[in-house]
Amino acid sequence: MTEADFEAVASLLSSGRRFLLTGHRNPDGDSLGSALALAQALQDRGKEALVVMRDRWSSSYEGMPGVSDVRISAELPPDWPSGWDAALVMECPEPERPGFPALLSGTTVNVDHHPGNTRWATHNLVVLPAAAVGEIVADLLDRLEWPMTPRIATNLWVSLVSDTGSFRYGNTTARALALGARLVTEGVRPDVVNEFLYEARPLSTIKLESLVLGTLELHDEGRVALVSLPKRFLAESGADEADGEGLVNRARGIDGVKAAALVRESDEPGVFRCSLRSKGSVDVRSVAAARSGGGHRNAAGCRVAGTWESAKADIVHALAAAVSQEPG
Repeated sequence: MTEADFEAVASLLSSGRRFLLTGHRNPDGDSLGSALALAQALQDRGKEALVVMRDRWSSSYEGMPGVSDVRISAELPPDWPSGWDAALVMECPEPERPGFPALLSGTTVNVDHHPGNTRWATHNLVVLPAAAVGEIVADLLDRLEWPMTPRIATNLWVSLVSDTGSFRYGNTTARALALGARLVTEGVRPDVVNEFLYEARPLSTIKLESLVLGTLELHDEGRVALVSLPKRFLAESGADEADGEGLVNRARGIDGVKAAALVRESDEPGVFRCSLRSKGSVDVRSVAAARSGGGHRNAAGCRVAGTWESAKADIVHALAAAVSQEPG
């Protein structure tokens, strides 16, 4: 990413009138928060900004300002791309991640912080040191000299705490902490956000968590943990697919565990979605990349074809190998 990249995107946002915003499938707090924040900043300047996501998000994000305005759709608006200045795509290292093949027919802006980003868009704002995409959006707003309202700041806060684990992960830099302090100054109420993110969970999500944790397996002398989420658990608990987000962190949080995986059934028969997490220098991004996935060193994802047992065995073997390569 160069200074010219930032300037080109800033110029596009200043001069344009209609913008589409999206993020990766099964949106998390960073993808959703950064898209909402930038959309609201554009709207505050009198521009049209529509956020479209392919899938629903976890119920824990329902308290985010403006989230009820997000359109969930399998298709982009029918007048894309002729009626729009650009699509702003959050946290998508590859163009397939949003689930909208038609995106590439128009002007695109790729805003991301993943090391494996392929720089696939018309304009690429890929800032690898950024703790979250929300950090990049905050920088962009500063360059544009656009004010940050409490609504924008709250969505950026969700972006930041989602990808830093509430400032607990190794990507929590001094810059991320400084941005967090600034967002509080701009009107964020951490207590209010913490309540809707972590302390107002529907009973159905607690039931789902109980079912998933009941599948816990420990391997490699307790250094690798694995939990499973078959689709029948959703029916039994009454939870949504998106409510499985974050359950892998419960497995990672076990004392002695170095790497963990959540393996779940996908909509495609014989294909399993795998969420990978690790501690310290254990690299799960390489595990995901070897299976056409991606992410960060300590948080990544991929898809594995096969049976339940073969998919789990493949991931356990790969995570054990990653743990064995940890220095020291």
